[in-house]
Amino acid sequence: MSYHVVALTLAQVRQGALGFQRQLGMSLREVSELKVYSASPFDLEARRRIKERFGGDVVYFFNDAAWQECQRLGIDLEFVAEVSVEELPRRRAVVVGVPE
Repeated sequence: MSYHVVALTLAQVRQGALGFQRQLGMSLREVSELKVYSASPFDLEARRRIKERFGGDVVYFFNDAAWQECQRLGIDLEFVAEVSVEELPRRRAVVVGVPE
């Protein structure tokens, strides 16, 4: 399974770039397999490595279902990379989706 990466700057966040969370959250009833992750806020080393690798101050990982739903809804996000499940941070937080 692949994950699609979005890297946002703090300026983008202040300008409302996190609106995708609300939009995807409303889709959870229909598409329960949606998952969007970020590195755990407590794992500062992982957050630093992810920032260096992808740029941006806040980095999100969208599973295929979440990526497809963004396409369907016309959510305007710039996906900067695609990574495997092995490349996700070990300690991660669910941003959108039902925790496992």
